[in-house]
Amino acid sequence: MNTKIVKKIILILVVATLLTIGLTGCGVGITIISTTGRVVVTVNGPGIYDIYMDTAWQGTIDAYGELIITNVSGGNHYFEADGEDYGWYDSWSYWNYYYGFRNKITYNGRTNYVTIPVSLYYYYY
Repeated sequence: MNTKIVKKIILILVVATLLTIGLTGCGVGITIISTTGRVVVTVNGPGIYDIYMDTAWQGTIDAYGELIITNVSGGNHYFEADGEDYGWYDSWSYWNYYYGFRNKITYNGRTNYVTIPVSLYYYYY
């Protein structure tokens, strides 16, 4: 009989301890770590650009604007600024446009800034 009483007392203490920890520990001292960040993209050249991150189109900006990409996972990403659709022909029938890319490591829970350097490209059309 004594062992049954001891087991019941231990069980009551364990349940009381778990309830105390469970009820008082909720939301106290918990740090939420963000698993994503955001990226602010700018370009350093003239024109209008389609912006790609890891080959997926994200939006369009001009040389004076910025594009904010949210929910970006941390790690190495490939950013591309493609101005080909907004180029022009010169007098020698060359199609001129600006293009650039940058690899960037982004960090979770932060605002990451990426400036894509662009250069003039052309080809005979």
